[in-house]
Amino acid sequence: MTALLIDRETIRELLARLEGLKSDARREVIFTAAIESGGIFHGPVAGNAVLHLHRIPVVGATEDQAIDAWIRKARDVIAEDLPAGL
Repeated sequence: MTALLIDRETIRELLARLEGLKSDARREVIFTAAIESGGIFHGPVAGNAVLHLHRIPVVGATEDQAIDAWIRKARDVIAEDLPAGL
């Protein structure tokens, strides 16, 4: 049921904004998106950075690893919309 609440268009737009950005710029875009959408982005505490954005939760040892994990998971969510064979 949660999958129905995921706004895939917003995720696509965020992924497009992140494309080609370097580490600091990516962090800024993610941090801003988390604030604007009520998400969570915390730096490493007890060995993990936490990112929960647009109903996609991830953790990573660093902020960059959490962002990388979120991007991978977000792409998987978007890929679920594509017809088979694409």
